[in-house]
Amino acid sequence: MDALLMTLGSGWVSGVRPYFMMFLLGISGRVFGIEQVPEVLQRTDLLVITGILLLVDLAADKIAFLDSSWDQLHTVIRPLAGGAIGYLLGGETDTTTAIVMAVIGGATAFGAHAAKSTARAAVNVSPEPVSNALVSTAEDGAAVVMGLLTLLLPALAAVLALGLLGLGIYLVVRIRRVYHGLRGRLSEARARRAGAPPTGTPPTGA
Repeated sequence: MDALLMTLGSGWVSGVRPYFMMFLLGISGRVFGIEQVPEVLQRTDLLVITGILLLVDLAADKIAFLDSSWDQLHTVIRPLAGGAIGYLLGGETDTTTAIVMAVIGGATAFGAHAAKSTARAAVNVSPEPVSNALVSTAEDGAAVVMGLLTLLLPALAAVLALGLLGLGIYLVVRIRRVYHGLRGRLSEARARRAGAPPTGTPPTGA
């Protein structure tokens, strides 16, 4: 049960800040001896790599429009990270459980990633220049809180992860509807403009 709860929590964080989740698990297992953390995540080389990638991730995510390209690049990486963590957490029991946890972790990470990338794309076209950095910082805070809860209170982290996934799906649907509605209205406006006679030209039959 702990593996499932931690997989849900870590999966959601992986969909937002995958390198942070891997680094947090590794350093927590190494420093505090948390039994649930797989030993492979505690390796020095992996901690160094994830630490460096975490710094790059934090920087890239706060630059408008670069963050959208970064999100596209991580459409595969974030679910893979969530799935890998789930597999390692479930691997302490048996292979079947590990595979199930990998699927759950990957799906949870993909859901969180889809909500994040869609929301950030909408923020990038807003007129406020500080929106991107503020939203990115809020994501940082959410990832830290969820990561710590995954280690300390995995049941609460799992409940929050499911709730945030539901909210994320709702936001994705709403944003896409608004986007398609705007595109439809712009297309209609262009069509009306193309069909209207040029300025100063008298109507036909006048």
